[in-house]
Amino acid sequence: MKKLILFALLISLKVFATEQIPDILIYNGKKYEWRSFNPGRDYIKKFNFKVPEDAIETTANYGFYTFTYTIENDSLYLTDITILVEKERGLDSRSVFKEFFKDKEKIVMEYTKIQTFPYGKQIEVTKSNWTDIHFTNYLVFEFKNGRVEKNYDLNYQRFLKLKKNLFLKFKQTEEYTKSKVTEIENLENFNDFRPEKFSMEDYLEFKILGLINTLKE
Repeated sequence: MKKLILFALLISLKVFATEQIPDILIYNGKKYEWRSFNPGRDYIKKFNFKVPEDAIETTANYGFYTFTYTIENDSLYLTDITILVEKERGLDSRSVFKEFFKDKEKIVMEYTKIQTFPYGKQIEVTKSNWTDIHFTNYLVFEFKNGRVEKNYDLNYQRFLKLKKNLFLKFKQTEEYTKSKVTEIENLENFNDFRPEKFSMEDYLEFKILGLINTLKE
């Protein structure tokens, strides 16, 4: 049975043999999984750091590094970078943040994007031999140059309502008309294996957080 994981911005039809180690967001003292694109990977590329000799890359940590971010005073910081290393008892993690940035405790991420962090219980809904997956709760942030412009902590129903309201506003813009053309191929790929196909309008509402740049309703 194929599964579609609904991560607001991330649509994936690829089944991984090994579950990927997520990056981490620390917010209000709690840890959340950051599983979609994050700014740290692009940030460290410009420094051409040499990968530590003891770093191990596996199917679970593609790219060697795991990044930890912290939101403090409404700003997004990179606060740790870890690698997997081999120990007598098996694999373990080791921080390399200070090896890369000796004089820094944290680095502000000049990140501009709407980012969603599903958390809580995972819910599977099966219909017509197809399983959609969502979560009980969602953190949603609007980042602009690393600052939190707006954020929500919502249960699943309120998350859907937010997306609905943002989509209705989006429909009044020229970008909506453009998206109905530019998203045709993506919609076709999205619907490829689904027994119940999405219309273009349903699809654009589904991925609305990836089409807009503000959470203002």
